[in-house]
Amino acid sequence: MGVVDRQRARTLLIGGAPWVVELGCALQSSGLDVLMWAGHERERAHIRKAQLELAQGELLASATGQSAQLEGVTAVLLLTEEDDFNALASTLLQAGEGGELPVYRLGPPSGTQGVVAPFMGSDILFGDDLSRTALAERYGRGARIVAHPADHADLDGSDLLFVVRGDGHLEPVTRTARPSPQVGETVVLLGPCRA
Repeated sequence: MGVVDRQRARTLLIGGAPWVVELGCALQSSGLDVLMWAGHERERAHIRKAQLELAQGELLASATGQSAQLEGVTAVLLLTEEDDFNALASTLLQAGEGGELPVYRLGPPSGTQGVVAPFMGSDILFGDDLSRTALAERYGRGARIVAHPADHADLDGSDLLFVVRGDGHLEPVTRTARPSPQVGETVVLLGPCRA
C-alpha cells in the first residue's frame, strides 16, 4: 500500500567515560533510542548499570560493513578518550556506510599532535573551546549533562550540545554549525561547574 513504517532515530555512542554514559542517559530521556559501545569491560559495566543498551561484537568489524551491528543506527558519536581512534573509526564508518551515515567525533585538544586526529574527516562536535579534554575536565569539576524542553531550558552558564527535533532527529552542535532550538524540542546541555 506504499505505507512505510517510520524508523525511530537510533544513535550509537562509542565510548564509556562517565560523562559519555550520562550523555547516553540524557539522550534516552529525551526520547531517542540509544545504543552504546565501549572497549573496556569496566566501561561496559558502567553502561549496563545505567541500563543503557550495550552493542555486542567488534566495532571495527561493524565499521567495515562485515556485520549487521550498525543496522538501524541513524547517527554515530565517537566519544572515546583516544583522538586517533575516533578519527580512524569515523573514516571507516563513513566508508562502510557509503558516506550516508552521519558520523561525529570529539575534537582533539588544540595544539596536540596526534598521528591522524587533526587531519581526518567527519564533523567535529561542539565548539573549539569544548574539546575532549575540556569537556572531561568540566565534568570532573561538577558540570552535568541534562536534557530539558527547549522552551523551559535555562542556557545561562550552560553549553548547548544537541537539539532533539520534534521528529526525533538528533542535531549536534559542531564546529561549523549550531542548531537553533524551537518550542516543543529538547536541548541537551553541559551545565555549569558546581562550586
